[in-house]
Amino acid sequence: MSSQHVGIKRRRMLQLAGISTAGVVGASGRALAQEEDPNVTIEVPDQMTGGESIVVESFETDVDGLFQIARDTGGDSVYKRMEIEAGTEFTDRELELDAPISESQSVRTSLYPITGGRSYDTMSSEVFVSEAADGAEPVGTPYGTEPGVQKIEADPDAGFRSPYFLYTPAFPTVENSVNDSQERPLVVTAHPWGEFEERVEDARRPDRGITGRIGDAMNCPVLDIPLTLTRGHLGLEPQELTLAPELDITDPRRERVDLQLIAMIEDAKSRLNAGTYTIADGIHYDGGSSAADFIEKIAPLHPEHVNAYSSGANGYAFLPFEELTDDIPVHGDPDRTTIPWPIGTGNLEQLTGEEFDREAWMDIEQFRWIGGEDQDPDDPRNYVHKRFRGDDEIDRAIEEIFGTLQVDDRFGTSREIYDHLGVPATFRKFEGQPHAPDREYRLEAAEFHEERIEADFELVHVTVRESASEARVGDPVTVSVVVTNWTDVESATTISLSVDGPEAETTDVETRAVQIGPNSTETVELETAFEETGEFVLRVNETAFGDPVVVTEQPTEEGDESTETTGDRDDDSADGDGGGAEEDGETGTETPATEDGTDEGDSATDRAGVTEDEQPGFGVVQTLTAVGGIGYLLGQRRSTDD
Repeated sequence: MSSQHVGIKRRRMLQLAGISTAGVVGASGRALAQEEDPNVTIEVPDQMTGGESIVVESFETDVDGLFQIARDTGGDSVYKRMEIEAGTEFTDRELELDAPISESQSVRTSLYPITGGRSYDTMSSEVFVSEAADGAEPVGTPYGTEPGVQKIEADPDAGFRSPYFLYTPAFPTVENSVNDSQERPLVVTAHPWGEFEERVEDARRPDRGITGRIGDAMNCPVLDIPLTLTRGHLGLEPQELTLAPELDITDPRRERVDLQLIAMIEDAKSRLNAGTYTIADGIHYDGGSSAADFIEKIAPLHPEHVNAYSSGANGYAFLPFEELTDDIPVHGDPDRTTIPWPIGTGNLEQLTGEEFDREAWMDIEQFRWIGGEDQDPDDPRNYVHKRFRGDDEIDRAIEEIFGTLQVDDRFGTSREIYDHLGVPATFRKFEGQPHAPDREYRLEAAEFHEERIEADFELVHVTVRESASEARVGDPVTVSVVVTNWTDVESATTISLSVDGPEAETTDVETRAVQIGPNSTETVELETAFEETGEFVLRVNETAFGDPVVVTEQPTEEGDESTETTGDRDDDSADGDGGGAEEDGETGTETPATEDGTDEGDSATDRAGVTEDEQPGFGVVQTLTAVGGIGYLLGQRRSTDD
């Protein structure tokens, strides 16, 4: 069985080392766990599993402990328990479970003191069961492909002559959502540098880097392509786009790579769309340096296939026009007005036979970044990372329009021109950073895509729990709606309730805006009442659900026959078990010290038979217990000081 790592945002429950009533009642075992300040780290990713094992991404401990994997909420099922010695450390280990996980759920992985008490560290993660375990129903895959990375071999008949790699994140499917929440964009990146074998090797892990972060956070598949448009350091001359029909191409992998990319996208969509989710027409693209040049040339050719892109480590930006006009804020004093490809669109129609679709290109959201130190002021003409070095026509045109320095001139001028044209682009200069900035800076590109996906797509799933099928005139009828957000960003949706009457007329009852946090589920209740008899159809977000509600008249009242006094009721209520079931405190943070189920962490109040309902706040027994525990710790402290 192979479990796939899904980098969905983790939920860690850090255990604080302060003194509390729960911390002192456990006496020696719990005090030891707090005083030692041990180094314990547990990392368990959200994952798809067959139910027989779980992958622990990393584990480290410098103390002995009892390792446990259990259901996080709604039960006390323990799936794995074993003792671990101090000094144990491992990464990416698949642990076979003592008892199988039969259904998708949140699980809690913890390390406790051997003698019982508060956990040193606890990690909660989502586990989705992909195969039937002990007869359980498996969770459906949201896309038509299995979660994980797969290599799709070259298929010339389908239009692409290089392989590509497809990553499908693992997350649960919501089959019956009543809103449009089952469409996602395909996230794309490229590895266009180097020889063919090198490019293929670099493209093998679309689940990593910025695109992997976007895919995991937003539940979007990722496509990594080893296509190239470059030859050495010369850059992207028009002939390298292989658009000129007279150009002799000896390597078929270089023929119309723009069309090969589109063929790969369509092939991936045909595989992914066989599931519950579908792939949007426009991709989200991320790339830096050569990969940024790649999308810079593809987007003007096929803007209808691009929703948003982030690009960086390049100075100048593509100009969406043919001719310079006096109002364009250029850096120098160009002696030309026609802007040739690939700087602008001056000869693009001549090369492709198609007119540039400026309106579609202007709809593309862009995030453009550069490292503040990505230039060489002492020798700017020969700076290794600058495109179009040399004295050819393209290089001279760029210097005339954008200047020489990669950051100060070209990046700054590009921003001024885009601001003037109203291009929807964000420009970010990372101060003090080189050509390849640190990851913390590059994460801004991932955040850009996450924000755009949240703005452009419905992320929240809305499912309806059936309401009552019978009611009386005037009685309230409640409709419960479950709102789920499986992404790492906060999102919002709108829920509406309407009613179809006996005459087929529709009445709007209530509309509510719901804001829901990352990886969260909430229940929203909508309410209505009926003023007449008949059959009524309830709709949530215009979708009918359940059987029609049959509304009848209220029964006729025949008088008040109540003879019971309230005094008797009050006297009787003092008897019994104290007025309710005992509530658990800090569920999941205490471990059984013995295999027979006895919990050394049980409070003194429980052993004395006193419930929280009888003594709100600190009762006498609780207070004496806490004081006694604190006195014990102070005595230990004083003995140590002596």
